Amino acid sequence: MKEENKSTLKMVILAIFFIVIILIYFNSLGNKSSEPRSEKAETEVEQLSNYDMVGNYPKTPRDVVKLHNRYLEMFYGEESVSDDELYILNQQVRNLYSSELLALNNENTNLQNLDNSIDKMKKEGYIYKTYELPEASQIIYYTQNGVEMATMEVTVTVDMEKEKSMGYLYIQYVLVKENEQWKILAWGETKMGQN
Repeated sequence: MKEENKSTLKMVILAIFFIVIILIYFNSLGNKSSEPRSEKAETEVEQLSNYDMVGNYPKTPRDVVKLHNRYLEMFYGEESVSDDELYILNQQVRNLYSSELLALNNENTNLQNLDNSIDKMKKEGYIYKTYELPEASQIIYYTQNGVEMATMEVTVTVDMEKEKSMGYLYIQYVLVKENEQWKILAWGETKMGQN
C-alpha cells in the first residue's frame, strides 16, 4: 500500500511538473504574439519632422549644428522631399534659429528661398553627401556685448555630378545663447575645395 501511495505521489508530481512546463510555454507564446509584429523604423524625414524641439532641444552648440546639418542633408541630399515635408522641415529647422535671424527671415520668404536653393543645387548637380563636425575642443566660445557666443567650422562633402568629383564646403557657424539655449545666429560658406 505504501508503495502504491509513493507511486501515485510520483505521478502527481510529474503531472504537475509537466503542466507547469506547458503553461510556461504557452505563456511565452502569448507574450510573443502580443508584441507588435513589425514596427517600421522611422525614416530620417519622419524623425526630423517629428523632432521634439521643446523636450529634446540640443544642449551644446555642436549638437545644434549637428542637427542643423541633418536638416541640410535632407534638403540637399539624394532623396527628394515633398512640398508638405519641406514645409514641416522648414518649420522645424527654424526652431534652431536665433530671434535675430528669425526677424530677418519671415517663414514664407524663408521657405521660398529654401525651395529655390534646393532647385538650384539639383540643377547644378550638387548633392550633399556627409558632414564633419569639429571636435568639442575646436569650438571657440566668447562673449560679445555681454552675450555668450560660439563659432565653429563644419566640413561638408558634396558630390559634384557634372565634374564627376567630390567637393568640400567649409561652413562657418555663429551661435548665440538665448534663454539658456544655443541658437544659430548666422552660417555661411567660407571656402570650397575639390578632389
